[in-house]
Amino acid sequence: MDEYTVKYLKRALFEHGEFEIKASDTYNDMGLSWNDLNNLERERIYEPNEGWFWDGNVNVRGITWGGCLEVIDDLLRCAIQIPSLEDFKNIVLITETSEDIPESEYVFSVYRALGERGILERVRAVLVGRPKAWEFNKPNDKSQKDEYRKKQRETILKAIRMYNTSIPVVQNLDFGHTDPQISLPYGMPIRVNSIAKQIFVEF
Repeated sequence: MDEYTVKYLKRALFEHGEFEIKASDTYNDMGLSWNDLNNLERERIYEPNEGWFWDGNVNVRGITWGGCLEVIDDLLRCAIQIPSLEDFKNIVLITETSEDIPESEYVFSVYRALGERGILERVRAVLVGRPKAWEFNKPNDKSQKDEYRKKQRETILKAIRMYNTSIPVVQNLDFGHTDPQISLPYGMPIRVNSIAKQIFVEF
């Protein structure tokens, strides 16, 4: 397992308290076929990580809620209970997209739904996991992956700013469908320091 992943997994399982999370230096999103047993001994190909992309300059605290954007879409469509609008005033929204690699138009529509529901205007901040941009049925090259991620970042920021112009929006974090991966605590306190560009979570 990747040392970065192991570090945060140990914190999630065995440690308690507030810890600063940091961006990984490298990342991988190209899978290996487990039909080839030789892949059990092969290391994945890692690329330099661009780090976090920040927008907004206020410091906030809140409680994490969210998850895979496609699942959040299902929750909204199926009228499954989610936090109340009053609850969202204390929430830091966390989202990420899956190995389905959804188009930016779809991503925009889900964020717009969150905005029209009154959620985006109430949340304390939005944290976004690095979008997976390669899958066996979508073997994008580096330039295609870079363009996909850039377009998604721009799309998400555009949608959020339609409903909230001040909250911090931090993208390209290592949680969700990412490798390596932070076991990001769910429903736990989180602190976003936009001035110092730091994020602290409670495990």
